[in-house]
Amino acid sequence: MDNVAQLAKNTKRNERRCMVLLPTARREEIINILKTKDYAEISYLSQRFQVSEMTIRRDIEKLEKKDKVKRVYGGVRLKEIGERELESPIDERKSTNTREKQAIAKEAAAYIKDGDVIAFDASTTAYELSRYIKFKKKVTVVTNNINIAVELSDDPEITVILLGGFVRRTSLSLIGSSLSKYLESIFIDKAFISCKALNFSDGITDSLMDEGEAKQAIIKRSNQLFILADHSKIDTIAFFKICPADRVDALITDAFVPLTDGQKSCLELYRESGIDLIIAEPVPSQL
Repeated sequence: MDNVAQLAKNTKRNERRCMVLLPTARREEIINILKTKDYAEISYLSQRFQVSEMTIRRDIEKLEKKDKVKRVYGGVRLKEIGERELESPIDERKSTNTREKQAIAKEAAAYIKDGDVIAFDASTTAYELSRYIKFKKKVTVVTNNINIAVELSDDPEITVILLGGFVRRTSLSLIGSSLSKYLESIFIDKAFISCKALNFSDGITDSLMDEGEAKQAIIKRSNQLFILADHSKIDTIAFFKICPADRVDALITDAFVPLTDGQKSCLELYRESGIDLIIAEPVPSQL
């Protein structure tokens, strides 16, 4: 029995030693992580691989010499943008389904009351909503969306709290662990969050991990969750799960085009589960 215990102990020791002796595999995994996370902090990678931060820094130095990554303050990102699985640039996303987003924004604005503390994510739909409440509501807005902060900056009746973090250039959003730490001292009445995809069994999903983590951090501090999703996102699934369907209080979407049977079934499941389902009607393009 002692021999068996010793063998198991030696096996575990060898497994740990293999992890240390295989830095190449660890570096490859760092690259894989950066393909879904636009930016990774040293502390995150250290915890992920159960090695010291100094070891991670050495890995990064090796990868940097191979021109694969770029060191940034507190972390690392991929050297070539083309290697990353990125969302479309913000100007491109702003011009996609614009009428649908404006209609959804109009419906969402009706749920915002003077005195509310509300949160917007970095989506273009949330940006349309910010334009809709400008000079109309007296609220506090919490966001990681730089465009929204700028848009609302000249409204004296709206207090804007811009969450800190690492800047994602393609969306002008702020991401990283500092965002969730800042949110720990904030209580939010209503969060208005968009997504890349949603269905009922898998819930709300997004294409990028760090954007999804930012949404999760906002949702965690929010009393009510409003999902803003145009028809193209219904009954689909993306890479990273933001939250389950039962966390949603209201789903605001549109039916500008005939929905598929799958989309209709998906929306009906949300309705049957007690989630408020709001279907937006067309509005003029100019707010």
